[in-house]
Amino acid sequence: MNNADEMPEPPCAAMPAETLVMDAGTQRQLLWIGGCLPLPVGTRIELAESRADAEVTRVRLWGADSRKPTLVLEVMLIEPGELTDRP
Repeated sequence: MNNADEMPEPPCAAMPAETLVMDAGTQRQLLWIGGCLPLPVGTRIELAESRADAEVTRVRLWGADSRKPTLVLEVMLIEPGELTDRP
């Protein structure tokens, strides 16, 4: 393997200082959390303000190369207690 074939170093990102919970359908910001809260896809969140539950459908990292990265939890809003089609 020569220098041209070497794999580039992967980028390094700082730990996000904030977590944004966002409606995946409308892209509306629902909740800002001070700190990094990495929830897995399928996790259900009870949102008292909107009287709805939310299920995490996607986890993203915004601004990984900036000084202020943000963890984004995209969620699907569902009625409290409603079952989803997820296995």
